[in-house]
Amino acid sequence: MVVLLLGAAVPPKISNISSDITVNEGSNVTLICMANGRPEPVITWRHLTPTAREFEGDEEFLEILGITREQSGKYECKAANEVSTADVKQVRVTVNYPPTITESKSNESATGRQASLKCAASAVPTPDFEWYRDDTRINNANGLEIRSTGSQSFLTVANVTEEHYGNYTCVATNKLGITNASLFLYKKILPTLPNPFSGQYMLYVTVAF
Repeated sequence: MVVLLLGAAVPPKISNISSDITVNEGSNVTLICMANGRPEPVITWRHLTPTAREFEGDEEFLEILGITREQSGKYECKAANEVSTADVKQVRVTVNYPPTITESKSNESATGRQASLKCAASAVPTPDFEWYRDDTRINNANGLEIRSTGSQSFLTVANVTEEHYGNYTCVATNKLGITNASLFLYKKILPTLPNPFSGQYMLYVTVAF
């Protein structure tokens, strides 16, 4: 008499998954996700974005050729069989790319007022900002203040004078590249009220006897 012993069913369990990685845009990326279980688990990859793309099949390896900045983020590996709930793990892919100016906001101001110029750039790693007037780098001095936070930078003139009007350059850099944008501080002409004693008006005086 022959007794056939069937292996017991085993829930899926991910045994190995890629660590979080950082790559430059355009690189080729391979993610690995290995799982144990009986029956053999089916591996499914998914990019966790609002428009998540699923990579179907029993693929332990996920290859991304020429990765773009839009493909950065978390990738979810799911190992599933019919025994029990799927096992799920995630790996984060960070994609470095050079700066791109996303906003350059000029301004118009009258003399004696405060004015700000705004520059914003998209980049990973976060860009560093510099401001120039002609070929001279601007520092926090003489009524000028540079304030940079994350992907934005502001150049503020505390008290605008005639010499402040003109062209400025915002420069954004990180280890992958450099870019710049031109901004302008324009002179704003305030409206003037007519002078009632400038001859445009007649003054009549009535004298009673």
